[in-house]
Order: sequence, then structure tokens, then C-alpha cells
Amino acid sequence: MVMKKYLIYLLLCYSIEAQNDWRKVHGSRQYSISGVAKFEKGFLVVHDNKKKSQPRISYLDKSLSLRKLVWPEPKLPYDLEALHKMPGFKNKFITMESTGKAYIFYVDPFNFRIEIVQTFTLPGISNKMNLEGLAIYSSAQGQIFLYGDRGSNKRSSTLIVALYDPSNHNIYEVSKFEVELPVPAKSKRNIADLTIDKNGGVWTAATSDPGNNGPFKTAIYQVGQMNNTGTFDFNHPSLLKPLMIIENQKVEAMIFDKGDLILMTDNENFGATFLRINETLNE
Repeated sequence: MVMKKYLIYLLLCYSIEAQNDWRKVHGSRQYSISGVAKFEKGFLVVHDNKKKSQPRISYLDKSLSLRKLVWPEPKLPYDLEALHKMPGFKNKFITMESTGKAYIFYVDPFNFRIEIVQTFTLPGISNKMNLEGLAIYSSAQGQIFLYGDRGSNKRSSTLIVALYDPSNHNIYEVSKFEVELPVPAKSKRNIADLTIDKNGGVWTAATSDPGNNGPFKTAIYQVGQMNNTGTFDFNHPSLLKPLMIIENQKVEAMIFDKGDLILMTDNENFGATFLRINETLNE
């Protein structure tokens, strides 16, 4: 509990000081970032492109240089919005389209070749949904998938929590939670990405996206808690207050890395940026 309060205090401080600490990753809209996972000494990132000639996935090294990876199939993914490493593997990942179609794949750490091992569509979604967040939690009863519809000003977001069996890719015991967050108030998306801290806290980035040129805004929340039995405890609405508010950035990729919170953006026509919030949770 002390560690959690310390991180929240740090985030509140960053709300004031982090506005000028962002680093540019790329200035092109094609290389804006909509999902991230740790890989080797850097990160894998996905791009929410839709046209044939545009990149889908890249490796981002520690100097923030991007290396485009080649998708191994002629038909490219459409609008990739999330990425997560599969538990227990160093080079096995899952990525998700906004439609809910998911791809499980390996990336060779030597030549960066992609090998797709499974595709499926996540259950519990409707035609109105536009999925943007995906996270995985390892519990005593197995792997838990958490994925979320981004929502809008007219429609609350839906956070879906389900058990996943990696032996047959079966997803079952689906539960749904309605998510309505107070900030941002305009052009809102309650779930632009999801991540889970080492204590089981479930975090979301809520964004304002009025168009390709902004102005953008992001609020970071902890919306609930996973426990060891695989149960998700949704925070009471009175506790859903932003821990951090960021102007002029649209965060669509979040990850905890060695205690640090890393944020990456899909700033549309302004490309992608990167922020690392340094914190050692063991202190």
C-alpha cells in the first residue's frame, strides 16, 4: 500500500512537470504508436494503420530508433490497437485489432522475423465497440485477459475480463464492466490502452481525440485491482479520479518496466512521442 501511494504521489507531481519531458520517436502519422510490449533491450510497438503499404509493427530500441518488421502474411492486420507479451515467454506476443481480432506470434530475437501461431476473435464484443486496450494477468487459476472498448461521449466504455486457456486458445467466463471516466470531458475515449502493475493494479489511459491535429489530452487512472484468484475488483466510481493529466499528448501505449511507467503516443499527424517516469517501487 505504501508503494502504491508513493507512485500515485509521483504521478501527481508529474502532472505539473512532465509536459516538456516527452521525447520524439517519429514525426510521421504512419509511425504513431498504439500498443507496446517489452522485447530484448527495447520494445515492440504496433501502429494502427489500415493501408497496404503502411507499417504494422516495429522494434523500438533504447535510443528510440524504429525498425519496421515485416508481417509474414499477404493480408495485413487492420488497425492494430494493442500489444502484450504472453506470460512465460521472452518472444511470444499477442496483438489486437480494433475489431477484436487477435494474433499470437513469435518474433525471432536474431533476425526479427515474425511467425504467426494463432488467430482468433475475442468474445463478448459487439459491432458498436472499438477495442483499444489489452492486458494479461497471471493468476492462480490461469491467465486472465482484460480488453476494452474505447467508448465515446455518447457511449460508456466496456472493460471485458475473461479466462484464457493457452493450450487451446479458449476464452471463457466472460465478465463485463462499464467504465465512465470524468476526464477528459470532450471527444473522450475512456480506454485508449490498459496495463497492469506488479501489484495487480489495472491502469487505463483515457484520451481526448478531437481530430488528426488535436488538441489532445490524456488522463491516467487506476480503474481496479486484480487479485491472485483471478478476480477483478472494479473501483467505486467515487475513486475514479485521474492520477495524472497530460496536455497535448494522446497516450495509446502504456507499460511498466522495472518499476518505471512508460507512456507512448499516437498523436496522429504529429507522430509519436515517449515518456519514462522513473520510479523504483521497491524503495
